[in-house]
Amino acid sequence: MGVYHDSIGTKHAGGIAVYARELAIELSSRHEVYVYTQEGEIAPELADSDVEVVTTPRFDVPTLNGRLSYSVGWPLPFGQQPISKLAMIAWSAYNDVLDHIEEHVDVLIDYQLPDDLLLSNLVDVLTICGFLSDESGGIGTALHSRYTKTETNFAISPYLADHVTETLGYDVDEVVLPGLDVDQFHPETLPAFDREEETILFVGRLIEAKGIFDLLEAVATLEQNVHLRIVGAGPAEGAIRRRARALGIADDVILEGEVPHEELPAYYTAADVFCLPTHVDSFAMVNLEAMGCGAPVVTTDLDGIKTYLTPDENGVAVPPEDPDALAAALGDLLSDPVRRQELGRNARARAREFSWSEQAAKLERLCAAELGIEPPEREQVRTRGEPVTDYTRSTYGR
Repeated sequence: MGVYHDSIGTKHAGGIAVYARELAIELSSRHEVYVYTQEGEIAPELADSDVEVVTTPRFDVPTLNGRLSYSVGWPLPFGQQPISKLAMIAWSAYNDVLDHIEEHVDVLIDYQLPDDLLLSNLVDVLTICGFLSDESGGIGTALHSRYTKTETNFAISPYLADHVTETLGYDVDEVVLPGLDVDQFHPETLPAFDREEETILFVGRLIEAKGIFDLLEAVATLEQNVHLRIVGAGPAEGAIRRRARALGIADDVILEGEVPHEELPAYYTAADVFCLPTHVDSFAMVNLEAMGCGAPVVTTDLDGIKTYLTPDENGVAVPPEDPDALAAALGDLLSDPVRRQELGRNARARAREFSWSEQAAKLERLCAAELGIEPPEREQVRTRGEPVTDYTRSTYGR
């Protein structure tokens, strides 16, 4: 089995890459698994697994974009990600990586439409595409829909499966939820820091769509003296610092930068409240990680998040892009430690229902069905965490 993703192997990978990596690690306990990714500091859990990592160079996208634009005589209308993916696949074609795929892999799993469009046409191997985030349509989706040779797809949540089917017109054959290593994400993890003030933690990419500016607005109106710890990196970092200064809360905000994934549990346990006021998300894995650590979660009432979070039972949900509602929810929770403890206990119990082994077994069965073979006996599946309740609707899966 092969897994293709440009950043799946790196230590500082984001949520989508972590999802792909954890499934690959789980599947490697029963199959030969090859991961194809760009070089970087390999994540310890991947290095310690049975996965074989095949790397390409990490490409300097701004330089590539400049050179390509100079060659054609005008600026290219592409973002950095498509150029990076094109460069990775072109390098792979000329340096035998695609040959390696054909020689060693029976089924190749990819996770992004540009990758799938190219790979499904370039390798003589069964390809399966995983939809892990909202796709907006447009010319890229139209080109993929018209020219991809991939016929089998899965999605990260029931909500996303509906979106992909109803909005983009793709058939979804399975829902493969994220899992959680509940031994790693645990309430007894020693905190990464200690503050006298009550602490709100944000973890995510620093972009407006994650609701970080809504959170700044909300914190500025709270009556409580709070500390906001922001973990993550992204293009909005400078704007966040400027906005915090303009709101008069710069002294109450620390931007931690990127934190390796294996160190995140210590940040979750250090927080009094975890907050992700995201505008758009198909799942928001960091919420589930925080819940596994027993942190009370304040987030937005998106359909993908409701896959695991029940408002007022194991977390708090507010409308997206509503700083006033967010401030009210945070203020109420920060002033009620008893309710925080109750939500944290319920959150931990809910998180324990998810496991990577169960979700890997779903993907394994999907691959086996497409290859026309029988999957290994269920007893062979190695468990990390607790068994998962099957939230996949009967219209998905086999």
